[in-house]
Amino acid sequence: MVSVFSRRMFLFALLVLFTLAVLTVQARSEDRREIGFLGSLLVAALSPVQAAMTRVSDAVASGWRSLSEIGELRAENRRLRRQVEMLSEEVNRLREQAREAERLERLLDLARSLPHRTVAARVIARSPNAWYSTVLLDRGSKNGISMNDPVLTPSGLVGRVMEVGPASARVLLISDPRSAVGALVQRSRDIGVVQGLGGGHLSMRYLTRSAEVQEGDLVVTSGLGGVFPRGLPVGTIVRVTKDESGLFQEAEVQPAADLDRLEEVLVLLKGK
Repeated sequence: MVSVFSRRMFLFALLVLFTLAVLTVQARSEDRREIGFLGSLLVAALSPVQAAMTRVSDAVASGWRSLSEIGELRAENRRLRRQVEMLSEEVNRLREQAREAERLERLLDLARSLPHRTVAARVIARSPNAWYSTVLLDRGSKNGISMNDPVLTPSGLVGRVMEVGPASARVLLISDPRSAVGALVQRSRDIGVVQGLGGGHLSMRYLTRSAEVQEGDLVVTSGLGGVFPRGLPVGTIVRVTKDESGLFQEAEVQPAADLDRLEEVLVLLKGK
């Protein structure tokens, strides 16, 4: 069985070599008749073999080109993926810059509307304690900030400066239990005190029994006490209750400023 297979392979090899020789002669001749009648018969007989070999050669060349193209496509895909990632990062950076520019523009508009000198500052830290609420600013005494300077955003009052360093200041938020702000209901002009309850909550206390307050009323600073200027938005009343003695009313107030998402604030430099 092996010898028969070997003989067949030997004859096939001879046939291939002979075909190549004939093709060489044919390529060098300008006229097919120069190879003679026998050569013409052999060429005609071996044409199927030549065609098969040509197809195999074309298939191998095509496969090699396909592999090369696949490699190039993979490299291009990796390059495009890196480019998309870079563009996505750039888009996110530009979007963040646009949002920051919008916030700063609102701060600038607020500063223009106030009669006091102001300093814009960025919040760089928050107190880790969930009960006591303070934030740290990146501006301090060398920027003109002093104790008890009011701090606000375009939305409303944030708090007051409680500690000052040369390049930083700590702010006591109005939601801190240690905070108290003289306030009035803008619609009815009823006066009370807004105190912090911790966790971002406020309560307006010492409203008289006859005070005409209701849900949705805007609460602003009264200007009493000398710390906060009059008319700064503090928050909105969301619920009204009677205290235990029945002599006063108490109102739950939603802060006007988003105290949980402070990024840039405005410090009022009082008396300067």
